[in-house]
Amino acid sequence: MLHVDVQKRLGGFELTMAFAAGDEIVVLFGPSGAGKSLTLQTVAGLVRPDRGTISLGGETLFDARLGLNVPPQRRRIGYVPQAYALFPHLTVTQNIAYGISSLPRPQRAQRVQEMIDLLGLHGLEERRPGQLSGGQQQRVALARALVFRPRLLLLDEPFAALDEAIRATLRQELLDVRRQLHMTTVLVTHDLKEAFALGDRIAVLDSGRILQQDARDEVYYRPLSRRVAELIETRNILRGTVLGSDRDALHLDWRGHLIKASPQPLPKEPALSLSKGQPVDFCIRASQVTIVRPGRPTRGAERENLLHGRVVREDLGAESYLLFVAIADSPQPPDLQIELPINVYYRLNLDTDKEVVVSLKREAIHVMAVDAA
Repeated sequence: MLHVDVQKRLGGFELTMAFAAGDEIVVLFGPSGAGKSLTLQTVAGLVRPDRGTISLGGETLFDARLGLNVPPQRRRIGYVPQAYALFPHLTVTQNIAYGISSLPRPQRAQRVQEMIDLLGLHGLEERRPGQLSGGQQQRVALARALVFRPRLLLLDEPFAALDEAIRATLRQELLDVRRQLHMTTVLVTHDLKEAFALGDRIAVLDSGRILQQDARDEVYYRPLSRRVAELIETRNILRGTVLGSDRDALHLDWRGHLIKASPQPLPKEPALSLSKGQPVDFCIRASQVTIVRPGRPTRGAERENLLHGRVVREDLGAESYLLFVAIADSPQPPDLQIELPINVYYRLNLDTDKEVVVSLKREAIHVMAVDAA
C-alpha cells in the first residue's frame, strides 16, 4: 500500500498532495501544470518534498520531520517518464538489463527473458531505440521499469506520443500486465478517455491539489464541484435554485423551468442543508440527455423534465454528433449539449433549426453545492 501526504513549493507553485493506492491503478488526472508529474517525482525520490511523509508497504520512504529520505535506487519503484529515457547506444536487451547489472549473469538473462516474453519483444532484442517504433520503445521502457520487480509502478503520460490505435492496444496490455503482477500502479494523464479506461480510482488535480478522488464512475457521473465537472468534460453544468423536495425528487428552478432531480443528498457534504431559495449547480452528461422521438408517446423516464427547444448548431465527430440546443424562451442560448451516435442522429432526422423535445432523466442529474471546490 502506498501512502502519500506531502507538500512542495516551487517558485509560486505549491503542491499539496494526499492519497493512497493499493492493488489497483490510481490515475492522477488534470490539466497541464496541475502537479501530476511533480507528484510522481516526489514518490520516486527525484524531488524532495518540503513537508510530509511517503510510505510504501509499511516502509517509510520519506519523513520530513525525522529527516528521512530513502534514495531513489533503494525505493524499489519502477518509473517510466514521458520521454522513456532509453539509452540510444544500448540494445533492447541491454536497456532492459541496465537496472539489474548487479545480479549474476544467468539470473540477469532470465529476468530479461521474462520481460521480453511478458511484453512481446521477441525479435527486437538486438535493436537499438532508434530502430524501434514508438510503441516498441514504450514496451522496452516498461520492461526496464519492471525487470527488477518493483513494489510500485509509476507511469507519466506513458502513451502521450503514440497514435490512438497503438494507445488502445498498449492500454489493454498494461491492464493485462498489472493483473498478472498485482502491482500498485500510479499513472499520470490529462486524457479523460485514458483515465476512464485505465483507472480503478481517479484523483482529479488542479493547481497542485486534489479536488476529488474516487472510483472512476463516481468521479465521472458525480463530480463534487463545478470545477471537477469542467475538468472531466461535463458539457451541461447549470445553475438552479432549490424550490423544495419530497420523497421522490429535489425540485429545482432553472430559468423558469421546473427540474426534478433525484432526492439524493449532496455527496460528502454532511453539514449542507438544501433550503428553499438556495442556489445549486447541477449537471448532466451530454450522452445522457434524451431527445424524445416525435409521434411516439412518452412513457416512464422519458416524461421527466421535458423541455422544448431548437437545434442551433451541430458538430460532427468520428462516431457521434454533438448538438447545441436552445431551450424555448431562454435568454442565454444555447443551453444544452447533446451527444448522439450517428445512426441515432439520422434515425431522428435531425438538423440545424429542427424543433426538438428533450428529456433530462432525474437519475442522470447530479446536484452539487455552489463553490464546493
